[in-house]
Amino acid sequence: MSSASPRALRKVPGRTGRAAPSRRAPQTSARIVVDVLRAIEEHRLPPGTKLTEEILAAAFGTTRAHVRRALHHLALKHVVTLQPNRGAFVAQPTVGDARAVFAARRLMEPPLAAQLIGRVGAMELSRLRRHVASEIAARAAHDRHSGIKLSGEFHVMLADIAGNPVVADVVRDLVARSSLIVAIYKRAQAADCGPDEHREIVDAIAAGLRRQVERLMDHHLRHVEAGLALATPAAEGVDLCAVFTTARPR
Repeated sequence: MSSASPRALRKVPGRTGRAAPSRRAPQTSARIVVDVLRAIEEHRLPPGTKLTEEILAAAFGTTRAHVRRALHHLALKHVVTLQPNRGAFVAQPTVGDARAVFAARRLMEPPLAAQLIGRVGAMELSRLRRHVASEIAARAAHDRHSGIKLSGEFHVMLADIAGNPVVADVVRDLVARSSLIVAIYKRAQAADCGPDEHREIVDAIAAGLRRQVERLMDHHLRHVEAGLALATPAAEGVDLCAVFTTARPR
């Protein structure tokens, strides 16, 4: 596999020897970031999984340089840990990390959801309700991976609709970190509190009930956190090629 520098340059035809940055590498790295985040959010990559560059490069049909760039980006999002002389691993949030992430979400998401009142029209409400219906359908079909993915997307969708891209990026990162936390600490007997509580939040937004929206979102996040058991199990072994079997160059 090639180990070209992340700052590899390509010649531009017709120029006088000057080089321009390659645009293909960032796009490839961005796709890897998206797919790895999705696998983490769907709990297909448990915390502690080693992300071997060579295996990921083969799975994605790309170079180790592109994989390395993606892993550094994921490390900035706190979902991957880079360990000197050992490599990259899916992060293993501590109990303190778990409490801090959910505290941050309770600070941000209840008022953010309430801001949607008066801003959302029929189109946005229909989109939210279709999404909740998809969550309910996934639960009815016992499709755990789809249910987890849709549940996280609901919170990101609310942030996107609110219209502040900076806040939306923060929420997206917190949701990804929450997925790792739930993967480690969720109690086996904890109730699934996604679609029904999400539907109540959407109904309260549609009704213009600002305080109720904030209360419902706060309750929902506390409910998720209450389903966590603060004990760390051993990481499972994972076949990276199997996880990303459908990941191919586009």
